[in-house]
Amino acid sequence: MNELLDFRDFLIGLGLNSKQTEIFQGILVAIIFIIASVALFYITRFIIQKIFKSIISKTKTDYDDILIKEKVFDPVSHIVPAIIFIIGVKYATTNPIIIQLVRDLTFVYLIFAFLIVIFRILNTLNGIYEIYSKKRNLSVQIKQYIQVFKIIFSIAAIIFAFSILFHKKPGAILAGLGAMTAVLLLIFKDSIMSLVASVQISAYKLVKVGDWITIPSKSVDGDIMDISLNTIQIRNFDKTISTIPTYTLIQEPFINWSGMVQSGGRRIKRSIYIDMNSIQLCTPEMIEKFKKIKFVSDYVTKTQEQIDNWNITNKIEPPINVNGRAQTNLGIFRKYIENYLRSNFREFKKYSKQNFIIDNKVVEYFVIDDPEEFKKDFDSNIERHLEIIEEKVVIKNVEKFLIQYPEKYILENMYLYKTEKEIEEVIVKGAKIEFEKFNKITIKEGDFSDDLTLLIRQLKPQDNGLPLEVYVFASSTEWGKYEEIQSNLFDHIFAVLPEFGLRVFQQPSSNDFHSFVTGEQKNTTKDTITNKQ
Repeated sequence: MNELLDFRDFLIGLGLNSKQTEIFQGILVAIIFIIASVALFYITRFIIQKIFKSIISKTKTDYDDILIKEKVFDPVSHIVPAIIFIIGVKYATTNPIIIQLVRDLTFVYLIFAFLIVIFRILNTLNGIYEIYSKKRNLSVQIKQYIQVFKIIFSIAAIIFAFSILFHKKPGAILAGLGAMTAVLLLIFKDSIMSLVASVQISAYKLVKVGDWITIPSKSVDGDIMDISLNTIQIRNFDKTISTIPTYTLIQEPFINWSGMVQSGGRRIKRSIYIDMNSIQLCTPEMIEKFKKIKFVSDYVTKTQEQIDNWNITNKIEPPINVNGRAQTNLGIFRKYIENYLRSNFREFKKYSKQNFIIDNKVVEYFVIDDPEEFKKDFDSNIERHLEIIEEKVVIKNVEKFLIQYPEKYILENMYLYKTEKEIEEVIVKGAKIEFEKFNKITIKEGDFSDDLTLLIRQLKPQDNGLPLEVYVFASSTEWGKYEEIQSNLFDHIFAVLPEFGLRVFQQPSSNDFHSFVTGEQKNTTKDTITNKQ
């Protein structure tokens, strides 16, 4: 203090008046405090980072790494400059109004510094939860709720800031905001709607990050990148990014393809149009030819025996097949496609249900067709879950069985699948974590799913032929592999179709018309020459 008085006297001695001296002294002291504050800010932050990094780096858990990534403790270094300004402002000026204003602004600065700390703590909690949810395979997100807390803390910080600047109690300012309720509701309308939508999305598990969704009304088709309070970001398959309000998923119809991914199979539903003029009853020569085709040999032989016996019983004699029963080339072709698909099934180790009649009631049980092999995976307690009905080993209560052995079997698609545990490493919030996955055990690889629907059916005849629809599920949900499987299947179908005496219907092309006209001209020329001769 004495040094400042001496410096003030020095300035007066240079010929400055008291007002000029005060201004010059204030500016000089303020510059010194600003330089000191900035220097101490960086020194404090450096010390804080060093201390906490050295402590956290020695721990084995992944959760505290989020503290470093979110820089939770860095805003604490803002306290030092604030203290310098609160204490040092009286050395820069003697004006009480300026002193009070600087101190008020400094306290507001501290409020928002603490608000940043709270934000980063909330971000850290969200990051920790993401790691935990990944390890536990949880689908519920809390990011939108974290954002709600951020809004609440932000409003509280603003109220406290105004109470300091205007020297009013926070309660009085809050009461004043009551008159602005309608305006606030209008301002935060989207946030309120999105908050309600977020609760519904989480409660009903409608979507989660990573899900593939399609919103036809918004031309959105891609994977969810992020779900926040107000918006959802989706990366479309053309690599564009769509941002939609969160409440859109409640107000607009959308398709979530995650069920398809979880099932392990992706549907193929495509028709080929058969020229109806090529459909015919099979002649003996055709039957003999079809008996040599691997996928329908047994079917043709067995079916023909049944037809011959029926015709003999009903005294139907060839060659007039319309009086009796006969196979068609289209019927045999349908069976060919079905057996071709079945030969390329991917098969899981699984058990299916079977109906039993007990006390005049139809009940369903999972039948264990290899009981000795099945029991090898369990201890002696497995016997209490098994029962013998009609000489078949069944599981009495599959729910209780799965509760006791959740890591060995799962219930899906009306089958009981055997699973095996797999440890997978992923990076979440910059931290490498390991989590357990339970995969179905595959006993035979193939391109099509044996546990999902398979249909080869005729649809309503149309002007462009008879649609023969192939309805099957590819064993891969990955886009590229799926398209390859589908293309290979129909390549084969179109290639073998003529072997069954069938033709694909297609509209005539310009080349067909050209060939037709050329042929007519040649025939007309030949007839003219013949007549002249």
